[in-house]
Amino acid sequence: MELRETEIELLEKAVEAFRRTTGIRAHWQRLKPRRGQPQADARLHLKFPHGERCFDVEVKPTLLLQTLGQAIEQMRRFPEKALLVTRYVNPNMAERLKQMDIPFLDTMGNAYLNAHPIFIYVKGHAPQRFPRERPTRAFVPAGLKVVFALLCRQELADAPFRTIAQTAHVALGTVAWVLDDLVRLGHLLEMGKRRRKLIRKQQLLEGWVAAFPLQLRPKILLGTYAAPDAKWWEHTRIGEFGAYWGAEIAAARLTGHLKPELATVYIRDLPGRFLAANRLRTDPRGNVEILKTFWDTKCDWTNTEIVHPLLVYADLLATGDPRNIETARRIYDEQLAGLVREN
Repeated sequence: MELRETEIELLEKAVEAFRRTTGIRAHWQRLKPRRGQPQADARLHLKFPHGERCFDVEVKPTLLLQTLGQAIEQMRRFPEKALLVTRYVNPNMAERLKQMDIPFLDTMGNAYLNAHPIFIYVKGHAPQRFPRERPTRAFVPAGLKVVFALLCRQELADAPFRTIAQTAHVALGTVAWVLDDLVRLGHLLEMGKRRRKLIRKQQLLEGWVAAFPLQLRPKILLGTYAAPDAKWWEHTRIGEFGAYWGAEIAAARLTGHLKPELATVYIRDLPGRFLAANRLRTDPRGNVEILKTFWDTKCDWTNTEIVHPLLVYADLLATGDPRNIETARRIYDEQLAGLVREN
């Protein structure tokens, strides 16, 4: 994707901080667009005494645990070894990235690079106060509901505003400004005679996955609970409660590849009956989380006991857990790659 001016400024500051901290010469260049292929933001060239090393670059202005998995997934789709550039990496995040062998630079001079025979690890440089970026309206809570509905049921892009509003559970007026934003961002093509079509769907999915855990998910969390039996969920007929499995349990059922440690439940009604039937009690440190559904049943997936794979994918990446990120990759390849393929 084309870098914005703020991202170019961030990248230049990070490269300069890296030069200042390590003494290593570095410069970056823009990349020519590759149609239909994952596109890095830039290419970084590092000049060592024994030669030059190049990295594809993913620029993430803000890096949080909830957005780490999504950033890693984008980087692993690039054809070359990728490096993460962000404003600030705190010491805990730096250690996590090092353990996962994810190269990074930030604008404070913190860095990790393991490119034999060169090893660089700098952390602990103090941060500054950064202005908070306001998300575009398509990626605030109401906008995310609309985008989710459009990605799950792509024929909705061409539907009347009222139909989109009913399916996304938003006010009618919300649909107009979200669609205007999607046109401006290059994700919605207007073809005349009021015809519309989603385009650049992979980038739209990535934007939704990055924004969901920060913008919408906290608003729909109903509570965290503990269960008396670690395997309680194996015997629960969740559909009887108007509920769905999400995250790790849904991923285990989709792939057979994950042993769930956290139970995530999305529920349409108040959870009282569900809590009583499964003897769940309120516990802020419990391993059961219950969230309110935010979509119409028209967006349900074919398996009525689990949420749509897009939501499973987003929730797994938001944990920042390497085992969940690995499983999320399988779900993307098996369930979502076709969803974002351009027609």
